Amino acid sequence: MKNLVGALILLVLIVVAIFIYQNQNGESYFENSNDFKDFAIEDTASIDQVFLSQPNGKKVLISRRGYDEWMVDGKYAARKDAIFLILKTAHDIKIQAPVSKTTFAGVVKRLATGSTKVEYYKNNEKKPFKVWYVGDATASRMGTYMLLEKEGEKSSKPYITHMLMERGFLGPRYIVDPNLWRDHLFLKLNAKDIKSLKLIHTNDTLTSFEITQTKDSEFTIKDLDNNKVEELSAEVAIPYLKLFQKVHYEYWDQKTPKETIDSIYQSPYRHSAEIMMKDGSRHSFQTYFMPVAEGATLNGETVYFHPERMYARSSYLGDEFDVIVQNYHFNPLLIDFKKLTESTTVEK
Repeated sequence: MKNLVGALILLVLIVVAIFIYQNQNGESYFENSNDFKDFAIEDTASIDQVFLSQPNGKKVLISRRGYDEWMVDGKYAARKDAIFLILKTAHDIKIQAPVSKTTFAGVVKRLATGSTKVEYYKNNEKKPFKVWYVGDATASRMGTYMLLEKEGEKSSKPYITHMLMERGFLGPRYIVDPNLWRDHLFLKLNAKDIKSLKLIHTNDTLTSFEITQTKDSEFTIKDLDNNKVEELSAEVAIPYLKLFQKVHYEYWDQKTPKETIDSIYQSPYRHSAEIMMKDGSRHSFQTYFMPVAEGATLNGETVYFHPERMYARSSYLGDEFDVIVQNYHFNPLLIDFKKLTESTTVEK
């Protein structure tokens, strides 16, 4: 009997010793039932919605439910590169290390008050199947503090996560500004449905023109300088009109003071396009010179406007978006009457 009592006492002492050890070292000897570590999502193809939010009230919904493509808050097409990045991260994320005892309390507090909550949904389900709380970076900037939640229950521990073969903090991938999620679409048209396209040049020596589709795949072109009209071959017109199917801008300028922006758009536009569709709808865009710093030079010559970029506005975006476009991408659109009429074909 004494041996049994002694064995029980020894067992209790061992359990107490283990408990003291794990608390002193911040380690878990026994796995907790809610110690969630499986951040990675193997089947990212099943993800059909991602909701991101922050304690400050900022939020954005990225979803492809009921759409042919990922949409931002159900209004705008989402950036394909940003979608690819968060899905790749969801698939490839790994645990780098547990959170140390010395930093544990601080990490938990920061995750509770300043993290980005990322909710993953699949198969039209109403509740997220996984939720990440994405915190700040480790001191080395090579790891990210994160906490996992499943079926409404949060993990008892946060972890340091990372991506194999990649360097850096994962937090910037989870932006909550809807405008930064938007695809950089400047104009989106179905070329075969274009009834007419008028392109006016005001600050260049190029000749303005108007293309009209008189019948299916039959076109005329008017020289707007002298109102001369002639036929334009479909082999030239169709590839040119296809350039307007998806036009992208480079970036949205949110830093230039409003007074400067207003002065730019109050000046004469550089190019203007007016497009009428067969269904009667109208689309348009204008480009404007982009000012440079006073005294700027290029190859020893003073320049007053950026040689490679322009400001632009389009009916697709609306006047609230002050975007920058690259001349390199827009030059094929902003061509001359002679360029079309003297061509036998335009490269697709």
